[in-house]
Amino acid sequence: MIEAAAPRTRNRRGTVALVFACVSLLLSLIACGAVGLSVGSNGMDLLPVQSEPEVASAAQVEAIAQVTLPPGSVLLLAVYRNGLETQLSVKFRIPRTELDAFVAAANFTTALAPGLRAVDATHNVGGGNTWDPETATSIAGLDEEQPLADGTRRALLIDLDAPDAVTIYLYASRG
Repeated sequence: MIEAAAPRTRNRRGTVALVFACVSLLLSLIACGAVGLSVGSNGMDLLPVQSEPEVASAAQVEAIAQVTLPPGSVLLLAVYRNGLETQLSVKFRIPRTELDAFVAAANFTTALAPGLRAVDATHNVGGGNTWDPETATSIAGLDEEQPLADGTRRALLIDLDAPDAVTIYLYASRG
């Protein structure tokens, strides 16, 4: 009789453990569903890999894009994001007389090409309505095929519509 009681006790313990495991699984699924609903409705990213867009200073533009802004440069828009990838969108104006010196000092790995629209609305890191490269009619551009030594890729669109100044749209990314 003692031998018959032992399997029944083990069987009850197994059943209790199975019930606890199922309840635990059910509670975990409910918790995951609640988190999924709250993330979906609030737009909250629990594992962010990119920062929110931030205004970039002239020094940050020069450091990230590895360019030197010439004297008389006016930053019209400069926004960057950091994370797994660094992204930078810059719109600035320089005197037309400074254009050749700017391009030469930046050591781009490819030459300017007349009519090349290398930067467009998709390169707008910060959103907003002041990023408007599509409005330029007379343009030149470049899109570096080979990244720099640190992995930075750059694309440039130069708006040549104004006679005394050029507006430059610069996009740089690394990562």
